[in-house]
Amino acid sequence: MGDVLWAPPADVRETSRIGDYLRWLRAERGLDFADYDSLWQWSVTDLDAFWRSVWDYFEVIAHTPPTGTLAGRTMPGARWFPGATLNYAEHVLRMPGLADGDPVVIAHSQTRGPVTLTAAELREQVRRVAAGLRRLGVGPGDRVAAYAPNIPETFVLLLATASLGAIFSSCAPEFGTRSVTDRWQQIEPTVLVAVDGYRYGDKAVDRRSEVAAIRAALPSLTYTVQLRYLD
Repeated sequence: MGDVLWAPPADVRETSRIGDYLRWLRAERGLDFADYDSLWQWSVTDLDAFWRSVWDYFEVIAHTPPTGTLAGRTMPGARWFPGATLNYAEHVLRMPGLADGDPVVIAHSQTRGPVTLTAAELREQVRRVAAGLRRLGVGPGDRVAAYAPNIPETFVLLLATASLGAIFSSCAPEFGTRSVTDRWQQIEPTVLVAVDGYRYGDKAVDRRSEVAAIRAALPSLTYTVQLRYLD
């Protein structure tokens, strides 16, 4: 059979998240499982009870509570937690167990020096960007597009957009104009946030002409915000 590469420590039920979940099930649901296999078996046979327990254990914030857990089991087409409304950004920014000063975003790039955001800094940046988007008229159902790499600003923009109930879409600045406009003409964004360029090794790649072409191809845009990333 080969050598055993890893075995869980003896106190795994006392120190792991799944152990905490088992204790919660015993206290809140009166359910006791002797081992992982019995827990797994319950999770795949009593779908409604299992997934509702996950919802409650992780304290999902519902602005409108669900009317049930699983409305119909046909696939495709199954609907989970019908009637519930919640906000993705609200849950991401809760960050349970982290202090305001704990680092939560650590970014490295060829274009600039390292960037670190603490929990408090991330929340504050999301708040400010959401306020800015709101001033530009962004609301539920609107689309915000980012022509930007995977940098902290893009993550902040995603969360700020989601916090308003709007829809976020991004394309990396390596993408050419045609591939970007083919995607975004379908969703008609109202706000575009774009970097001026990036560095590939020692080479500076200016993307301002591509941004201008994208703007020209998207008549739905009402505002464009440029991020000074290359310069």
